[in-house]
Amino acid sequence: MAEYDDGRPGEIFIRISKQGSTLAGIMDAFAISVSYGLQYGVPLRAYVETFTNTRFEPAGMTDDPDIRFASSLVDYIFRRLGVEYLTLEERQELNVLTTGERTQPTLPGVEESVIETVQGSEIPADPPSVESAMTLLKLDLTEAAPPPKPASAGKAHSDAPLCMQCGVQMQRAGSCHACPSCGNTSGCS
Repeated sequence: MAEYDDGRPGEIFIRISKQGSTLAGIMDAFAISVSYGLQYGVPLRAYVETFTNTRFEPAGMTDDPDIRFASSLVDYIFRRLGVEYLTLEERQELNVLTTGERTQPTLPGVEESVIETVQGSEIPADPPSVESAMTLLKLDLTEAAPPPKPASAGKAHSDAPLCMQCGVQMQRAGSCHACPSCGNTSGCS
């Protein structure tokens, strides 16, 4: 990163992968175009606002302790630039916060307190229950048998795949399979 005398970014340099690869060439050209924009007066905030949350591979966890996850290389680059050069207020507006700024254990103005307890000793026992009318009449509802289910309802087939969304075994629906839990199908409409 090259900076002006007042600390503003003036030029960025991006080195990725081995020199001569397609990705390295594209990122180098991208860095040059962003650098020209910074030199001709485009505010860094405009770039951060535009390029954060850009999604494409590679994406995922990073080694940066301030920015633990990035949805793309471009997302990571502009989050890093935002953290280094934008004010906290600007970053809060753009939702570009470091891990430490994002982690807040309690609500503002609320004091955290710890009460030591011994499990079970502070909880009074339930009072003895009063016999209900059902017990007095000696009705036993557990003896009533539930209505019989149709033979095909809820029957899973051993060749049926598991649902890709919820993991429940699907049921045959014509030449396809349908999930009884979430309604997902195996590609048929």
